[in-house]
Amino acid sequence: MALDASTPRAVIAVGWVDVTAGTHALVVADDDDEGPDPASAGLMPRVERALLRAGIEARALAAVACGRGPGTFTGTRVAVASAKGLAYGVGCPVIPVSTLAAVAASDGRVGTVLATLDARRGEVYAGRWRCEVEGSGLPRVEALDEERVATLAVVLGELASGPASGPGSGLGDPWLVGSGVQAYPEAIPEHLARSARPLPGPTAAGLWAAGVAAWVDGRAQHPAALEAVYLRASYAELGLNTPKRPFVKSPFV
Repeated sequence: MALDASTPRAVIAVGWVDVTAGTHALVVADDDDEGPDPASAGLMPRVERALLRAGIEARALAAVACGRGPGTFTGTRVAVASAKGLAYGVGCPVIPVSTLAAVAASDGRVGTVLATLDARRGEVYAGRWRCEVEGSGLPRVEALDEERVATLAVVLGELASGPASGPGSGLGDPWLVGSGVQAYPEAIPEHLARSARPLPGPTAAGLWAAGVAAWVDGRAQHPAALEAVYLRASYAELGLNTPKRPFVKSPFV
């Protein structure tokens, strides 16, 4: 099972992997939650429904893959806590999956993908990934650089010094995907804008592909080791939150 709630769209995937045979299948994909409520709301009931649709019990799970961010602080925490609780209860390992890797795999194109997520404050979470399908048929989602948070213009400027070999080919101009595409279109040069694709977050299929790739790479770990990745401090940690109304001392205290 794989789950992610680090973006406005929480996604859940249930399937099976046979590493020896080089095959895998996504059995249940739940990525329809884009309503007004937070993406993480009702995550565990959706997990239960996904298992029911897959026709398996939780105790049959071999591992729980979890989108560990970067993304929204609350959603990421909820997903990580839910994955830990489920894995502890079942007695299986967890597989940390970058939410950016899941976004990159959600595009469905082979080659170099620059995955972006709107980080607010005029910035994006970004990372470059190489998405491929191995000869065995298993997906491969390989990080090409460190994930970072910066303005989209700065991220694209860092790539401009690399070899230009056309979108999606080699390590030159990448395919550009994610919510950063829609949030900051003015920062995208024309040659990248033509093939850029906005995505609100990962799809269940993208999360599944990234989770399978992480499983094959041997990244499974004990649930206690799973941690959220934020890349940036929250408003509360920065001391930037302001009260909605002025503090008034009660005369009864």
